[in-house]
Amino acid sequence: MKPANMGPVYVGLYPALAEIARAHGYALAIHGTIARDFDLIAIPWVESPSHPDEVINAMTTEYALRTAGEPDTVFHGRRRYTLIISFGECFCDIQFVPGGW
Repeated sequence: MKPANMGPVYVGLYPALAEIARAHGYALAIHGTIARDFDLIAIPWVESPSHPDEVINAMTTEYALRTAGEPDTVFHGRRRYTLIISFGECFCDIQFVPGGW
């Protein structure tokens, strides 16, 4: 049997984060194993979505999340943010697909 992981915590947080992303013009999708950390990808879904900084600010204002370091740019221009969830043992990486911001 594999050891327990934080997957249930991550999945429980998803609906709230998805609603914030949607309010800012993004579809939010889960990718990865959801075992070690929580990987999300935000895809622009409207003509003029909010800048990713605004989305992250809304998420960290509403919930017990804080950013870890500065965002960076990864392959194909995706903007990546790492969030620390509440007590610091859970992490969420959110990558924003470029478009409109």
